[in-house]
This record gives sequence, structure tokens and C-alpha cells, in this order.
Amino acid sequence: MTASLRKRDRAREYLIGLIEARAVGQAIPSERQLSTELGISRPTLRAVVDDLIRDGWLVREHGRGMFVGSPKIVQEIVGGPTSRGAAYPLAPGTWTSRVLDHAVIPAGMTLGSRLRVTSGTPVLRISRQRFVDGEAISVETIHVLDSLVPGIDLGALESGSFYGLLRDRYGVVPTDAEQVHEAAAASAAEAALLGVAEGAPVLVLERVARDQHGRVFEFTRAVYRSDRYRVTTQLSLSPGSGGSGSGGSVAAEVEHAHEWGGGDTVDHDA
Repeated sequence: MTASLRKRDRAREYLIGLIEARAVGQAIPSERQLSTELGISRPTLRAVVDDLIRDGWLVREHGRGMFVGSPKIVQEIVGGPTSRGAAYPLAPGTWTSRVLDHAVIPAGMTLGSRLRVTSGTPVLRISRQRFVDGEAISVETIHVLDSLVPGIDLGALESGSFYGLLRDRYGVVPTDAEQVHEAAAASAAEAALLGVAEGAPVLVLERVARDQHGRVFEFTRAVYRSDRYRVTTQLSLSPGSGGSGSGGSVAAEVEHAHEWGGGDTVDHDA
């Protein structure tokens, strides 16, 4: 390890110690003071600070200084191009939910194409707000074939796992999914539920999931606070995986890893 990296690691460890000793919103010493205390250059310290800001540990306010922030919740996806049933850790924190609305609706052309059913097929639509340690993190709308979940217990969706309920009560075992991640701006309704400003950047996840019979049973759209949530992916780039070949092979592997991760990425307690 080079001297520069050792200095950066030492600075990061020191700053995290300062952050953990303070409440969210409290100020930390200036970059000038910190660089003097640590005996490192301002550019080296600034690089460490920028990393901590990116991860949500710190917030920089122009003309005022730096303040303790709320680190992002990180969901790590572990998988490769042949992963089916890959294991990955749950996102940290205590996840709870609140059902906002539910109704049985006829599938239109768009929803029918997502669920691979004809227009008019009854679909149960459930909207719920999700929290981590009591803080609103996401709003999601679940669409599941109504015929698969007769008499569904909505209370169970607030206190437990949607996928766990499907497995235990209805014998529907989620096996794989396709999930797309994209950036968007929060609508007025989403902003109110997430506690952010209208137009604030959010992370949108759309998932189509299949069960043990290869049947598409669910389409879900979830909107996450991008300042509090991040998805990371671990990839296998060994020669046998195809990841060491052309750039196209690597891109395909990245996409596939994200898609399988979606199986429970939104349903963290599944």
C-alpha cells in the first residue's frame, strides 16, 4: 500500500470516528483544521471528504461548512451471468411497510404485456410505503395475478415479507426476475410520501418476476430515495464467465446480475 493510500485510509477512519460521535446535522471541523490535525494535504483530505459525501456520511453546504449526514442504505447484489437463486445479504436496518391502497383491476394492454396475460385479466394492485428504522425509504406498487392470491392478508404485507407470504401461504416460489434501475424525478405524490422535495432525484426499480413453473406472477414498480439508498453489484469476471472478453460481454454480465438481484432487492425481508 502506498503512503498516499495509507494517509487516505487513516483520514477516512478518523473522519468516520468524528461522524459517529456526532448527531445528524452537527458540524465537523473545517478541511483546513482537519488537514492540519491529520498532517495531510488539503487535496488528499478533500478526496476522502468527497467519498464520504457521495456515500451520505457528510453533507457540504457552501459557505457554511460540513455536517453529519445519513449514510445510504446499501443493497449488495452478488451474482453472475448464470446465477439463479444467488445469495446476497439483506439491506441493513429494520424494514416495515404501510399499505396505502389496494384494488383488483383489469389488466390493460401495458400491464397485460408485463404479466403475460390478456387484457381484462384480474390483477391485484397494492401500493405500500416502506420504511427503514421508521424513515420513509420507498413507495412501491405491486401487481400480482389475483387468481394466485385469494383472500390475501394485507396486514402480513405490513409486518412481513411479500415473497415469504407467497411461498408459505400460496405455494408461489419466486425463482428469477428481470429488474431495471433508472434515475427519475420525484412526482408531487412520491415526494410527499418520501419526505423529499418535488422533482428531487429518485431511483426507480421495475421488476417482472417468475415462479417455479416459469410463470410471470408479478410486476412491481418501486421508487427509492436516491439520497438514502444505493445498489451495488459483485460480478464474476473469470475467463469462464465471458466477462474477460469484449466490452459487450461485460455489459451483458452487469445487466444480468442486476436483473437477478431484483428477485428480492425491493423485498428486503423476503
